[in-house]
Amino acid sequence: MSNCKQEYTNFNAVGQLLDFIIKDGYKIKYLRVNIENREYWIKLPKDLRQDLDPAIMPGCWVEVNGFGKLCSKTGKLKLKAEEVRPTSAEQVKEPCPKVEECNKAKTKKATASILVCQKSDCWKKGGKAMCQAIETCLRDNGLTDKVQVKLTGCLKRCSKGPNMVVLPDKTNYTRVRPDEIPILLEKHFAITD
Repeated sequence: MSNCKQEYTNFNAVGQLLDFIIKDGYKIKYLRVNIENREYWIKLPKDLRQDLDPAIMPGCWVEVNGFGKLCSKTGKLKLKAEEVRPTSAEQVKEPCPKVEECNKAKTKKATASILVCQKSDCWKKGGKAMCQAIETCLRDNGLTDKVQVKLTGCLKRCSKGPNMVVLPDKTNYTRVRPDEIPILLEKHFAITD
C-alpha cells in the first residue's frame, strides 16, 4: 500500500488529441491530449476503450470528463477519463503549434494498420490464409507503404475467429474469409479495380 495520500478531483477539459498510447500492440491505454499548450496523458478505463467514438482520431478536438488523483507526497497528477467525446476547436482560443507539426509528421508515415490475431484459435480457423490474402490485396493495389499489417495477440473474440481490426477506424471483423478481404479493404482504403 502506498504511503502517498491521494486527493481526488473532478475535471472537464477540452483539448486536441495528439495520439493514442497503445499497449500490447492493440489496446488503447492512454490519450495524449494537448490542453492549453500542455500535454497530458489521460488513462482510458477498459469500458471506454471498446466504446470510443470512431470519429476520435489524432488531430481532432475532444472533451474529456473524469477525475484526477494528486499525490500529496510526490505532486504527481494522474488523470482518468470517465467520458470522451469529439468537440470543436471553437471552445479553445488557439491551437498549439506543436500539434500542427505532429500532424504534418504523421501524414508522412503509414497511419493505417490492420491488426491480425495470430493466436492458435484464429490461426487454426483460417487466420494464416486471411493474413496472406490481406498482404496480397495490399500489394496488388499499391498500398503496402501506406497500410501496415501487424500480427497481434488475442483480440478477445476467439470463438469467432479469424479476427482482424482495421485502424484508425477501429473496425472489428470476425469470421473473415480470404475471399472477403478485397471487399472489406475497399471500405477503408482507396482500392482500384
